[in-house]
Amino acid sequence: MNHLPRLLLASANPKKLKELQDTAASLGVDVSGPADWVAQRQALWATSVLPPLPEVAEDGDSFVANGLLKALSALRHARTHGDMEVSVLADDSGLCLAALGGKPGLHSARWADVQGLPADPGQSTDARNRMQVLQDLAIQPEKLAEPPSRRAWFECTLVLAGPLAAGPGSGRTDDGLPWRAFVGRCYGRLLDHEQGDGGFGYDPLFLSDELGQTFAQATAEQKHAVSHRGRAMAKLAAYLQQRPAWLEDAKPMYLRPLGLDVLTEALRRSLEKDLRYADSALEMALGQAPQLGAKERQAAAQIHWHTLRRLGMLALASMALRGRQKPEHGVDPRQCDPKQARVLALLALSDLDPHGAPRQVTKKNEPTALHGLLQRNPALGQNLPASADQMATALRAASYATHTWSVDDRAGLELGYTPELVKQVREQWDQERADLVLRYLNHRGPLTLRVHPTKATRAAVQTELAKQDIVTIAIPGLPHGLWCLESARVTATAAFAEGRIEIQDEGSQRIAQIADVRPGYTVLDWCAGAGGKTLALGAALAGKGRLVACDTHPDRLEQCKRRAERAVLAVETRVLDKSERPLRDLVGACDVVVVDAPCSSTGALRRNPELRWHLDADWLGRFPEQQLAIARRAALHCKLGGTLVYATCSLMRRENEDVVAALVGDGAQFELQSSERIGAANPEWLATRPVPEFGPDGFFVAVLKRIR
Repeated sequence: MNHLPRLLLASANPKKLKELQDTAASLGVDVSGPADWVAQRQALWATSVLPPLPEVAEDGDSFVANGLLKALSALRHARTHGDMEVSVLADDSGLCLAALGGKPGLHSARWADVQGLPADPGQSTDARNRMQVLQDLAIQPEKLAEPPSRRAWFECTLVLAGPLAAGPGSGRTDDGLPWRAFVGRCYGRLLDHEQGDGGFGYDPLFLSDELGQTFAQATAEQKHAVSHRGRAMAKLAAYLQQRPAWLEDAKPMYLRPLGLDVLTEALRRSLEKDLRYADSALEMALGQAPQLGAKERQAAAQIHWHTLRRLGMLALASMALRGRQKPEHGVDPRQCDPKQARVLALLALSDLDPHGAPRQVTKKNEPTALHGLLQRNPALGQNLPASADQMATALRAASYATHTWSVDDRAGLELGYTPELVKQVREQWDQERADLVLRYLNHRGPLTLRVHPTKATRAAVQTELAKQDIVTIAIPGLPHGLWCLESARVTATAAFAEGRIEIQDEGSQRIAQIADVRPGYTVLDWCAGAGGKTLALGAALAGKGRLVACDTHPDRLEQCKRRAERAVLAVETRVLDKSERPLRDLVGACDVVVVDAPCSSTGALRRNPELRWHLDADWLGRFPEQQLAIARRAALHCKLGGTLVYATCSLMRRENEDVVAALVGDGAQFELQSSERIGAANPEWLATRPVPEFGPDGFFVAVLKRIR
């Protein structure tokens, strides 16, 4: 008999608890509040002495920290009283005001006490907190001309701890408890007086940007659709939908000798091309073995990309296997001999467990994917250059061989990057956050789709693809985005051929969303490339307005043109020369100019793992000057009051914030409206422990307004 996973909601606030229970009811889990959980345990054990959940001092330094304190306290309490299977969901949330530097924030629930407002027996705690905020802002009715101090946002962090949180990318406490966090935000402004009788807390003062009314005036359904808690819960729901994908991955990897031959050929071709065009190498190798089934093709591809990520360690293990002298510093995988492709493929299998997951190579006598392959195909062992145990020993020796290396060389080998990239990322952030970023980029990225809204709804496309066994999940916060739960040949579907879907990373879709294109606008996509963002911008125009796509590469623009024709979008294309001259007919005429600037591509290493071995100091330093020149040229086309959107898929500050600062300093023509780091470029988001296989690549985006 199958039982639903059980979830305990750790909240003592009855109104907040009801919101959580209402929104969690559809998650496919058995949800209980604290009182219900206590009653269930008392009934199970026929006892009346079970204590309630303990109170927790919320003294963390962030919403995530406070939510984690509450979730872990409840989880440990449950385990102390014999419930080892329940998971716990706790939250921390608050109101943040721009004029108060993000306060009351963590102290929202007790802001009046924190500020020393005298107690009034006739007032509720919520009413006192609202009064205190208004006093802090000193908002008067005659000052309603949109002062900056009225900008506000709600933030909610849901922390899931226990069995439901376990899996790829989860956080772990010192005593081994898994956890994850899900963050939701909504934006608006604070009124000078209360409106509405519903909701709780600051709801009567918070005027939602999206609803045009306060949360206290909105219905429960309206509020949940846009609220911070509703958005955090939507991310939790998407996570629970993803779980079957990696539970499926827990099955043994399926690979036969023919699949090993395909893997070897793909690696050989990649090495012959000096670790470039690895996707083409894999495609050609797979094309030579049409008899491979879908699961074996997927396994060969997975190991191919894993090999390229771990090529430094595998190359060192190959040297150990051949009895070569240990090098005094890091190895350059670009120097690998293509003739060693077979050995590297076998070492890659030894670097994985039988299910295809990376294993800890320093542990002895652990089964590997190579052991599994040989158990199914014993005759294969007669033709190997070394046994499976010898392969594992070589990897272990390689991991121990680095203790005399420099810190950068050692970290580069362990993390799977050039020492120079590791050094620069760690200089930009502290080591803990830098390593979070680099480890995230060592996972494969999801297959992500964008639905063309003028041709189909997202729900209709999901239904259509499901009939072809392509299961998808709606991406929270992206109205047209879909994750595919597994790899699939979506380009062979009618939905793709007829322009209802495009393949586009979540981060790229978010940049198009942030550009905020409206019907009737004149839009210039300055570095359009093959047109991924161009199509998203064109969809936002809804057939009204003008869209011009530019690039210096005619072949890329041809691809953009073909994609636009398939999507039935009107797009003008212009091939740019390499001068600094603007397009005369568009100077000062565009409502939105998007500059997706050429960059080091350090945020997109999941898509092209082989690129990491080319990231030396020269490559990492060559782009800022070029980016600034491109952005300045594109900015000439922005009308007064128009928007310049600058974006990259780079992690590096010098390619992002520093370029934007230079643009803002150019004659004070532009004013920075907002900037955002997305996905792998945002260590704070990574600290919430998202599932790496279902997140965006790393992007930076800034929105500037032309004011002169």
